[in-house]
Amino acid sequence: MAAKGQKVGGKGSKSALSNSSQAKGDPKNKKKVTLEGDDEADEKEGSLAYKILSEDQCKTLLGQDVDEMQTTLCDIFKLHNYTTDLRDAGVLDYYTGAVWWGKEQGFLPQQLSGFFTVIHILLDNVKEQHMTMVDNLKEFKKLLIGIEPEYQQIKSAGLDFFNTQQAKAVTTYVTTCLFQHYKLYELMFNQTQAEEIIGTDLEIETAKPASVPFPPPLDEGVSQEMFASYIATPPPTPEPEVVKSEGGLAGEEEGDKAMEELDTKLDTDIFSELTVDDVRAVIESVAKELLDPLQSEIAAKLREKENVLIGRINKVHKVAEDGSP
Repeated sequence: MAAKGQKVGGKGSKSALSNSSQAKGDPKNKKKVTLEGDDEADEKEGSLAYKILSEDQCKTLLGQDVDEMQTTLCDIFKLHNYTTDLRDAGVLDYYTGAVWWGKEQGFLPQQLSGFFTVIHILLDNVKEQHMTMVDNLKEFKKLLIGIEPEYQQIKSAGLDFFNTQQAKAVTTYVTTCLFQHYKLYELMFNQTQAEEIIGTDLEIETAKPASVPFPPPLDEGVSQEMFASYIATPPPTPEPEVVKSEGGLAGEEEGDKAMEELDTKLDTDIFSELTVDDVRAVIESVAKELLDPLQSEIAAKLREKENVLIGRINKVHKVAEDGSP
């Protein structure tokens, strides 16, 4: 760094000497434009900052969140069809991701504008120039020339406001974002997007002219004949007449008497007719139905425990026999 400063200082002294010698050799003492002004003008023209995004636009984008940033970029580049056009959607996503990444890196407005110019040039090489990935990599390499050069004779490509670490981060981002998906971007820009037209047929029935005295009912929108034939509730079917003979009447009377007698028996207390043996038999049958499953389950558990105890006893006897002399 000290050597660089000394070299710049030497250059300044040389220009001062040349200016003084020109003033002495000029009889009319005319004013000359200094070389420093030309250098600044050349530097502004060669810088990649503020080529695509202005300083005010960069400051606005750095103060926005991702949704507002997407809306602003959509207005700047007129990408209003991103909801239906795949190309506009891909470009808007590419630009929004790059600006948001620059904000996360803490770029200044000048650095953000220069970085955006780089990604814009690389994407334009795919979209308009139809460059291959190798040629586009070469163009990206040319844009990185002059970032903290080892020799002052190397002319900057316009990104001298970045340092080496920032240049490495930019390279990693461009590689991950663009070059790893290069075939997809080529396919998106070179192939025509298939258009899908979705249609819906809507049938509308208009009311018939009221040319008859009584138009169709408005609640159904059908004619009276159709309503009566297919929609209206039909009248109830009449019950067939039953012809009863004398024998039939006698049989019905006997059946009625039998039903009356059965109802009378049911009304009486049924339990009063049960004997002690009947009650005992009922209780035994109910108890057997309830206790037999429980008894079998308990017996199974007892056998299982008995087997476990027998196994333990056998192990004890075996250990005792093995331990005896």
